[in-house]
Amino acid sequence: MRCMEQGMSIKKIAKELEISIQTSFDWRHKVLSSLSGFTPQSMSNIVECDELELPLSKKGSRNLDRKPRKRGSDFKRNDDSQKPTVVQIVTAVERNGEKYFKAVESKRLSADEITKALDGKLSDCTTLITDKHPSYRLFARENPTLKHRSVLGKEHVNKNDKNIHLQHVNNTHSQLRVFLTQFNGVSSKYLQNYLNWYAYAKKLTGTKTTIKMWLLNILASEQAYELFKLFKENAVNIIT
Repeated sequence: MRCMEQGMSIKKIAKELEISIQTSFDWRHKVLSSLSGFTPQSMSNIVECDELELPLSKKGSRNLDRKPRKRGSDFKRNDDSQKPTVVQIVTAVERNGEKYFKAVESKRLSADEITKALDGKLSDCTTLITDKHPSYRLFARENPTLKHRSVLGKEHVNKNDKNIHLQHVNNTHSQLRVFLTQFNGVSSKYLQNYLNWYAYAKKLTGTKTTIKMWLLNILASEQAYELFKLFKENAVNIIT
């Protein structure tokens, strides 16, 4: 956990602790599997919501149904494909700093997918700020207890009301991209773990008790081991 806090790679952690790379990989995800239970239960007041689109990654897979990409950006966005080639990260950011992420494999977000992604996270009377994506408008109509405000995506700030903007969520997306870059590509099937890591670790950054807090939360999580077993059933062993 100390190595993870310092942003060390799986290989560097393996060398530091004198364990195998596979064990280093397994331990990282055993820790990360515990964090899903500590995502925000509800969000209120003013919440900005938008999605971040990333290429669908099958890093580590040995049964690709396409030619391997030479680089992360070398992909055709949903071009003549029956299956999505992107992952939409639905992001909700409360103005007080609380963050929630949900990875959705989708060509273009629908209102139903947004509903499933947010999963009742928004309290009644919450002011929800989004861009003018029609699926967000439909989602808002289907949830009349929310106060929906929208802004043109390219403008970021409403011309008539400067308090209606997406600056917090846009800044979060920029920071998230930087965070994910250090891992040299993340397989989409493991992406949710890394999203939880980013959301939760940011709360503990800079405190003297970071490792202690991680440990206590992992021990307190009743779901961690079962989540890790489910993860391992679909994991790809690392060959070195």
